[in-house]
Order: sequence, then structure tokens, then C-alpha cells
Amino acid sequence: MNSETNPATQPSSSTEANSSFSRRGFLGRNTLAASGLMSFGILTNARRAYGDDHADKGQYSKEIDEGLAYFKKLADDQMPLIVGLKDAIAGGDLAKAKDAYVACRPHYEQIETYAASFEETDAKIDARPYGYDDGTTAEDFVSVHKIEHLLFGEGDLAPALPFAEQLIETCEQLKKDLNTRDAFWASINFDGMIGLANEISSKKISSEEETWSDQSLLIFWNNWLGIQSQIKPYFGALSGKDEKLVSNIEAALTQCFGTVEEYHDSGVFTPYSKVGMSKRSGMVAASNALRDSVTAAREALGVA
Repeated sequence: MNSETNPATQPSSSTEANSSFSRRGFLGRNTLAASGLMSFGILTNARRAYGDDHADKGQYSKEIDEGLAYFKKLADDQMPLIVGLKDAIAGGDLAKAKDAYVACRPHYEQIETYAASFEETDAKIDARPYGYDDGTTAEDFVSVHKIEHLLFGEGDLAPALPFAEQLIETCEQLKKDLNTRDAFWASINFDGMIGLANEISSKKISSEEETWSDQSLLIFWNNWLGIQSQIKPYFGALSGKDEKLVSNIEAALTQCFGTVEEYHDSGVFTPYSKVGMSKRSGMVAASNALRDSVTAAREALGVA
């Protein structure tokens, strides 16, 4: 299957509301360069760490704009699906609401590659209960995973409706965030790509991902698509440095998508609970390879 299939045809994670806690906190850039790793959930807010006057903000503007154009279209395409989720919940059909939930998930799972540039919005869309003292019962836990828990975990439609209505408002804000051009620059964007690849292998596959809907494979696939969409604009610049850098990234992406291919048919993903441990281990290795190849590309391009 072509790994660049339009995600809008497929039934296709994020800062927490507490400003002192960021699931997308990043390691310092020197540590990142040395280790090729990024840590989530325990470190500082990325944008505070970088500062708004960071020196590399003028680097690779064309490449950044190309990647953002793709994400902006995804944000537009996602809106009717989010509205469809709200309508399905309001209609009182649990099976239809579950299907609508799955259908609306792919787009943001690609866009979240750059979540450090819109952390407050990211928290409202994709926060997880472990970020709150009261877990799933916390008043400020409002994300899509609240809806997931209510639909798939509790089978309870009525309480999900206000969260779905709020999700529409938040996704409208996301569209505005993606048009805030000075929130995106090369170093924070590369950290996003590298960090998401590492988060898949170090945390999502374990799996803290779609616990209730069992759709974690859909998430991995679309996370990798998101990384692919943002690294590809740099291929021209990378080819001028070393052709192997491009082929290594392409090979890593092929490996990533290949680990899920047998569980994916016409936009429908096998429940993650049916995936054996050896297969999961292969997904870890593939996402680590992607992380490392994008890290090498970053270094070759001289992105701070």
C-alpha cells in the first residue's frame, strides 16, 4: 500500500492543561544532539525553552511553509468529521458515534508532529488522564480521549456531547494556530519530528495510546505520515549534502509503514490488542530508525 495515501479517507499526544506539566517538554538541544532522543512529560515547555527570538527562525522557511500547507489542509478536512462526531453523539447511536470517533482521529495525529508550537490547543485536543490528579474524572480533562473513554469505556453518550461541542471550538482554534507563522521554525519542528518518532517507540507502543478504542495502530500510522509530510520538503536540501540521508529516511519510513501493513485494509486497522509482542518490537525498532535518520538529517542541515 502507498504510505502516502490520503489520510482523510482512512479512519485514521500532547501537553496537559496544567501549565507546569508538558507532555511535549523537550530535552535540551545539546542533549538531544548527543543522544538522538527526546523525552516527554517531565521537562520544560518547549517554547519557553527556545524563546521567541531563537537564532534559527529564518532557516528553511520554504520547507517549513510547504509542510505547514499540508497541515493546514488536514485541519480544514478534519472539521466536518469532528462535527460528524458531535452529530453522531447527539443522535444517540453508540455504534455510529464510535465509528465517527475513529473516523475523525487521523488528521490531528499527523498535525501533532508540531504540537509544541500550540501547546494549549494540543492539550485541549489530545491530553491524557495521567496528566491530572483526578485522572479521567478531572474537570479540566476535556480532550478527545475523554470522549474515547466515555464512548468505548463507559458506553455513555450523553456526557460526551459537551466535550464533542468543545472539540469543535478547539479545532477551529487549531486552524488559527497553524496560521501563526512565527510559532514554527526549523529547530522546534525537527524536535517535533524526532520526538514523535521516539514517543511512538518509547511510550505509545507500550501502549498508553488508544486504550479504550483499541485503535493504536491507526495512531502510529498517522504519526508516521505526519513526520513524513514534514521531512519530505527538506529532501532537496539533503540531497545536496548526502544522497544517503534521503534514502535512509525513506527506508526508515518504509520500515515503519511495513510493520503495520498486514494490519491495515482499506482504511480499517486491526485492534491493537491482537498484535503480538514480537510485532510490537518490530514497530519499536522501525520508529527508532526513523528517529535516528531524521536526527542525522537535522545535523547535516545544520539546524540548531
